[in-house]
Amino acid sequence: MTLTIREIDLTGADAISTLLPSFRAAAAVDSPRQPEPSESFLRLQIGLRAARHIACLVAYDGDRPAGFARMNHGKVANRDMVYGELWIAAEDRAESAGPLLEACRAYARGRGATRLVLDTSELSGYDAVCGAGGGRVLAGETRRQLDLTAIDREQYAAWAAPTEKNARYRIEIWPTPTPEHLLGPLVEAYDVMRDAPTGDLVVETPPPDLDRRRGTEADNAASGMQMYVAAAITAGGGGSGAEDRIAGESKVEIAGFHEVFVYPDYRMAEVGNTGVPAKFRGGGLGLRLKAAMTLRLLEQEPHVDMLSTLNDADNAPMVRVNDAMGYEAAEAWQAWQFEV
Repeated sequence: MTLTIREIDLTGADAISTLLPSFRAAAAVDSPRQPEPSESFLRLQIGLRAARHIACLVAYDGDRPAGFARMNHGKVANRDMVYGELWIAAEDRAESAGPLLEACRAYARGRGATRLVLDTSELSGYDAVCGAGGGRVLAGETRRQLDLTAIDREQYAAWAAPTEKNARYRIEIWPTPTPEHLLGPLVEAYDVMRDAPTGDLVVETPPPDLDRRRGTEADNAASGMQMYVAAAITAGGGGSGAEDRIAGESKVEIAGFHEVFVYPDYRMAEVGNTGVPAKFRGGGLGLRLKAAMTLRLLEQEPHVDMLSTLNDADNAPMVRVNDAMGYEAAEAWQAWQFEV
């Protein structure tokens, strides 16, 4: 095999047809329990983003794409880090993984970064290549799946109902864009993600920003994906100073939120961020939000029969909630960091 590696135009008409075969072949090895990725699922992975630059480096064996690397570089935070994944068919990994890794390091250097982070599945077989390339595993996550055809809807309805500890919050669920009167409180609540565990991997979470959130939701919609948000809301919440700076005199506070991404031609939806700010914890809001969202998806997105989520090994509260809801471990992922 004689490889050439080059960056492709992700806005080009042939981007999906170039990448999709390798993406599907690689996912069949790395995530064998998930459905075969659809075009819209890939389109979201490579679509334009307000907060980060995305590129794909493709390894060609002659004219045949033998695999690719998807690279991300934040525009606001983590300017020292480029991160992504390798998507290579099993039969091409032995010869393509090493050259693609080196191409990723060169790409990171060219972007002015000092480190490269690659996420790999426990099933990928990349450990030897990553170790030989000087990589260190700094974080780990487990991908879990929920079979929506097998859940107990009555139990989910009970979880979604208010309890003595959380009855003062009402649950609202909406498809993005987020209504303007809730955007400020949501962005403020989102600051809780600064506390999300990331193992030994240093990750900077940017400060709350309304325009960036609007841009993220617009990017998702442009890719053809529908984003849903569930929020626990209290009226007259008396927001913090930071919230007042973002949203003015806020009349509501968001005590917790939960996000899910739905693709029009894909039967697996993906769980996004879930967060409950510290002062609202201990009332079962995480479980209530997730159960309510699941029931809404069953009602409004009947083509979806599976949910997928990633949990950091150190995020014990979320793991407990997902275990109770019936999520099952699919495969583990690890984050390798390389100096560039």
